[in-house]
Amino acid sequence: MTAGGAALGGALAGAAAGWLSRLALKRVLGSADKVFYAVFLGGIFARLALVVCAIWLLRRESYTIIVLFTAALIAVQMFFEVFPIKHGTKRDS
Repeated sequence: MTAGGAALGGALAGAAAGWLSRLALKRVLGSADKVFYAVFLGGIFARLALVVCAIWLLRRESYTIIVLFTAALIAVQMFFEVFPIKHGTKRDS
């Protein structure tokens, strides 16, 4: 795997994980706080598991490729968390 391929693969995996997490949070936005925070915490652990699995699968590759893949994955995942979820509920809390 090349360095560019590692960065692209990490970005794609991060985009998929970030989008799924955002979609799950958007679905439970109007639910009770316990449900929302359970989904939020579950998303954190799922994304952490994705990073650990990716590193475990790439353990035979060079160190540079693992770092590029992981950095791209985390950066793109964080992009989805920077912007608030729009079109949510109208309550003030």
